[in-house]
Amino acid sequence: MNKDYSDKPEQEHASANFPAAEEMKPVNPVMKENVTYFMELALLYSLCFAVAFYRNFMGITYPLITIATLAVCVLFLRKNQIPWQNSNWWYLGGSVLLGISTVLTASEFVIFFNTAGILLLITVFMLRQVYQDENWGFGQYLCNILFLYLCMIPEVASPFIHGGTYLKNHRTEEKKKKNGRYVLLGIIIGLPMLLAVTGLLSSADQIFSEIMGNLFHNLGSQTILSPNIFLILLLVLLGFFGIYCFLSALTLNNMPEWKQGKKKGNPVTAITFLSMVTAVYLLFCIIQIIFLFTGGKLLPENYTYAEYARKGFFQLLMVCLFNLILVFVCFAVFQRNRILNLLLMVFSCCTCIMTVSSGFRMMLYISVYHLSFLRVLVLWFLVLLLLLMAGIMVSIREETFRLFRYCTVVVTVCYLIFSFGRAEHLIASWNISRMGEIISYEDIVYLSNLSADAVPALSQCRFEHENCRITGERDSCTGCRQCQLEQRFQGILDSTADMNLRTFHISRYRARKAAEKYLQIGAHPVL
Repeated sequence: MNKDYSDKPEQEHASANFPAAEEMKPVNPVMKENVTYFMELALLYSLCFAVAFYRNFMGITYPLITIATLAVCVLFLRKNQIPWQNSNWWYLGGSVLLGISTVLTASEFVIFFNTAGILLLITVFMLRQVYQDENWGFGQYLCNILFLYLCMIPEVASPFIHGGTYLKNHRTEEKKKKNGRYVLLGIIIGLPMLLAVTGLLSSADQIFSEIMGNLFHNLGSQTILSPNIFLILLLVLLGFFGIYCFLSALTLNNMPEWKQGKKKGNPVTAITFLSMVTAVYLLFCIIQIIFLFTGGKLLPENYTYAEYARKGFFQLLMVCLFNLILVFVCFAVFQRNRILNLLLMVFSCCTCIMTVSSGFRMMLYISVYHLSFLRVLVLWFLVLLLLLMAGIMVSIREETFRLFRYCTVVVTVCYLIFSFGRAEHLIASWNISRMGEIISYEDIVYLSNLSADAVPALSQCRFEHENCRITGERDSCTGCRQCQLEQRFQGILDSTADMNLRTFHISRYRARKAAEKYLQIGAHPVL
């Protein structure tokens, strides 16, 4: 149920049994009544946003702009006089930790999902503050988040509408208004006169002409028409409209309240198809226990252990994801009863066994072919899936269990562990320690193409130059492990040469120090 911002006592929310479309929900007027406050706040935030992200998407400014975003949200809540909920500290802390994690890793994959995680945590935080979410189910929470983002699109016009309303209601004194018109008229008349006089004087004196020509050239090419100016303006506009539209969408007070008493489907349908699928799952789980978990002595003919593990992994992963979605659908669509709950519990247990089987297969594959980023990501996801299934099994027993809140906490904690874990450093350290001197050129190429997180681990490797010619061009040598390493370290030095206080990044700094030490110690020139 949305918070009511109306001062009229006769405007009350309709019963939860009626659709939200039939309710006349008042719009919160705080943005219109405090236009200058929120305009100035959004403008200040947009300038900070541009400073933080101008040619810099992972520097030390990242956690600072995250804190600034949260500060703007808190000021919005104070202006609305919305009481603080202590349970929401969790979302603020998670957002700040993800911002800090961005400075500790150079992995673009992790940084991208850090950004997505921060946006989602801030969105859930604001929804929980502005709306009463006690009766929201898992599906309703997801739909309401999407609904809020969709509402932000038409709110792009809100700064202009609010600003126009403010100017209309707060007209300045007539004298000041007339003076402003006179100044504008003077500028319009003076501009062509200025251009004409400048042209005549330029033709009269060569030195003056060169000075004015250089001035207008620099003003046009390096300032007004400069790509840097366009990028800065783009970031300022993105920051301004992003934060203003987000806050304005929250004041619409139009979040749909779905029918709480809506009749769900007959559980017999769910019992029928779940019984069929669960029977197959039980047989499959028995096979997994016999063939895989007992040592795999009865493998199919012409299969190695690693090939057997690799072949069925992705199919099992897809089945586990399908099972997770299917359980959520059953919760949302069908009525609960004892038989359906029992089937869902067996179904969930089978899913857990399949998840463990998938993880076991992946571990077997890793033991032969070592780590890669995708393999680490898959193992992490399987652990996350097991924890989510545990929450679902609790929800089957207890219908009042807050499943969405549980899933939010689990996903946040697991992702924070993954984000701070610096997976690419782990991959390089693991593979180098396991393969040692027999590591192949292809493996070195793969590790060299990882982010700067892996560079300190790569600095532990040193090989003799193999079948390479010293030509003075680094890119001319192929097939030599040492040349590949030296190219990577030189590339780190080149890419971090202009790192300053604003763009400082801890992982890149560590990589630079490792590269400097490696190339300084090395006896061979960089090829």
